[in-house]
Amino acid sequence: MKSLSQFLIFSMLFLSPVLFAHHTGSSDSPIATARFVDPFTGKREKPANYLVLTQDYYQSTRENSHLFTTTAFVEMNFFDGRFSLNGSVPWNYYQQRNREDAARIGKSYLGFKYQPFFDLDKPYFFVIEGSVGFPSGPDTDRFTGGDYYAGTGFLKLGYLYEKWSFVVKAGGIRPLTRPQPNNLQDNDGIPYYLRRPSEAPPEPNYLYKNTGIASGYISYYLRPEITLFSGILYRNPYNGVEYSNNKDKANPFYFTEASAGFSWNLSEKYNMSLTYRYPLQRDRDYRLYQSAWTFAFSMEWGSD
Repeated sequence: MKSLSQFLIFSMLFLSPVLFAHHTGSSDSPIATARFVDPFTGKREKPANYLVLTQDYYQSTRENSHLFTTTAFVEMNFFDGRFSLNGSVPWNYYQQRNREDAARIGKSYLGFKYQPFFDLDKPYFFVIEGSVGFPSGPDTDRFTGGDYYAGTGFLKLGYLYEKWSFVVKAGGIRPLTRPQPNNLQDNDGIPYYLRRPSEAPPEPNYLYKNTGIASGYISYYLRPEITLFSGILYRNPYNGVEYSNNKDKANPFYFTEASAGFSWNLSEKYNMSLTYRYPLQRDRDYRLYQSAWTFAFSMEWGSD
């Protein structure tokens, strides 16, 4: 598993690229070829035909491990770029201290994007985005990401001015199912809601909470093929959907993260990006991780 993770990172670094806001330089309309890509996720903001492979590296997580997350995301657009359907599947590799390394499949999502207004050749855009995340299943030795359905929704607004682009978005994640209490005898075939009160399993030590997320970033086109960017992200609750019942220092009210990086347009259809992400809550007792890096490879096809 460790060698597989190292191979994936090597592939991301030397064979992969992602589309961050840039001009391809091959069109008579720079506005029409401008890209807007979220530095926190590596995904394109507007509907498009593309595949992106993202490699995230989280240094020193709460469990004293290093987390490698490889995500495959594919999207296809319809109606001249006004609507798209997409899907993603993550794979997590945990490089752990004083324990054997482990690998898990994460929560999968199916979603859409829709541009309801504006001429697509204008220097601004408005996008509605939504998706459904599927339960990871009770087998935590193979899956992670939560055994519940989740719905996401975001409103996104972007603007391109000369060599600068600005994007803001707001939305969140809503759990669509309730947590089921853990039961030491969950293999006896009796659903927890049919048990007599005397046989009720213990309540879980967490709740599912609606999660609000807001982010924004600025990009600067240093050259037609090189873009620099910086952004900030806010999330409440701190841990996201799975909210701990323990009201202690390890579960603060909100989470914030800053990012900075660059993208390199290798060709008309292939791009690379590198992002450094830095959580602004720095207390060692509760920070989710020390820092993170995101490498991404993007390939698009067809016309915008």
